[in-house]
Order: sequence, then structure tokens, then C-alpha cells
Amino acid sequence: MASTNPESQPTPDQNDDAAAPEAKPFNPLHFPADLVMKQRALDAAYTALHAFTTAPGLPWAVEPHDGWDDSGTGLWRETSRQGTTGWTDEQRSEYARLWAEVRQRAIEVSCAPHWEAVRKNCSPEKVVEARQALKQAALKPLDVAKAA
Repeated sequence: MASTNPESQPTPDQNDDAAAPEAKPFNPLHFPADLVMKQRALDAAYTALHAFTTAPGLPWAVEPHDGWDDSGTGLWRETSRQGTTGWTDEQRSEYARLWAEVRQRAIEVSCAPHWEAVRKNCSPEKVVEARQALKQAALKPLDVAKAA
């Protein structure tokens, strides 16, 4: 007759020789390779936008503006700008295209499945830390052997 004493009953772990190895604790800083690549694409899109907006010859105002000159007024910081005709339709279109790409890439990074696991397993401070760490990880060369 089998004993009904719960203390004498073996737990499944005690009897199971083929027990699964202990699961590794969740590491929010272990980023999937595709997420690192998405962050790199976001960085590249933002770099392209920045290069466009700081390119020599791009008018300083999107819309036409007469400019101003407050030199000689005694103001603390005197400034002046020559008038501008504003951006061309092509420049406006390129700016809109670049911004749309930045927004799309940002959505791909911020909505990646990895962040759901991070939010589920980490404090809000650790979530911020992980997001900042991803930006740093994207700056490093990708270990192709590890990613495969």
C-alpha cells in the first residue's frame, strides 16, 4: 500500500532524471541580431536626415522669409539673416521622405517583441537602461557567427 504522507512523496524533480536544464534568467541586454540591425537602420535614417538638413546651400527657412538684421541695436546677441526663397518642392519632398523613414524605423525598433519581454521582466529603470544599451550595441560590429 502506497504511503499517503506528502513528505515521503518525491517531487517530480527528484524522480525525473531527464529534467530540463535550469532556464537561464532573462537578460534584457541580450539583443536579438535583427533588433540590433533595426537600430542601425534607424541610426542611418537619422544620419541621412541630419545630413540633409545641415547640407551647405539648403535655405535656412522652409518658407520664404525676408530675413532681418538687428546689428547695431545694442541687443545682447545681435543676429542677422539674409532673405530666402525657402525650400524647393524637391527639398520639401526629400525632407518628408527622410522623416517618414526615421519614423518607420523608430516604430520597428520600439515595437520589437524583445521590448515586451523586457517590460514584463524588468523595472522601468531597467527598461530605459536596456534601450540605451541597444543604442550602444548598434555601434559595435555585429558578431555574425553569434547572430546565426
